[in-house]
Amino acid sequence: MEQKNIPDVVIRRLPVYLRVLENLPEDFHENVISSFELGERSGVTPAQVRKDLSMAGAFGKQGLGYDIHVLQDKLKKILNLDKEIRVAIIGVGSLGHAIARYITQRYSAERDYHLRLVALFDTDPGVLGEVIGGIEVHHIDSFREKARELKFRMVVIAVPAEAAQAVMNECAVAGIEAVLNFAPVHLKAPEGIRIHNTDLSIDLMHLAYYL
Repeated sequence: MEQKNIPDVVIRRLPVYLRVLENLPEDFHENVISSFELGERSGVTPAQVRKDLSMAGAFGKQGLGYDIHVLQDKLKKILNLDKEIRVAIIGVGSLGHAIARYITQRYSAERDYHLRLVALFDTDPGVLGEVIGGIEVHHIDSFREKARELKFRMVVIAVPAEAAQAVMNECAVAGIEAVLNFAPVHLKAPEGIRIHNTDLSIDLMHLAYYL
């Protein structure tokens, strides 16, 4: 596939470019954006923009720039955001609730938002059976069955650190291919599963240094 040839460091910047493009006003510069403008709004240099987009197979017109709609479509195709991506969340505490609401609200409100929440899991009797954004919270014991039934391949893990590896193991057995991990722990997974870690506590401590 096309995106497999693009370095991960570039892939990480493409969603930033896409977000900038999606937030532009409809009449922005006659639907054209320069590498300078895109770079300024994305926090990178114009040269980096041009290099990244050329690796993605997107070429602007010298002296003019990039057609915004064409570039949006190109980036969505590379990022697999031109089709529905089914997502499940494991762990429906405060963070899991917030992520679930964010995904469901964007999916219902934005025609071009293709991340669809289809399943929620937990072990807490206090949240089992609760409905968030039209999705019922199921016990984690039903995870493999639901993965087959609902055909989701992306999972968000938002459980305590001590439970995260067991949850990761369950994901591996169920054939999950992509995991966004919010648990404050390094997870081990078989080759073929992509894990991205987001540690809010570390990020806050890092930021505190600059106060």
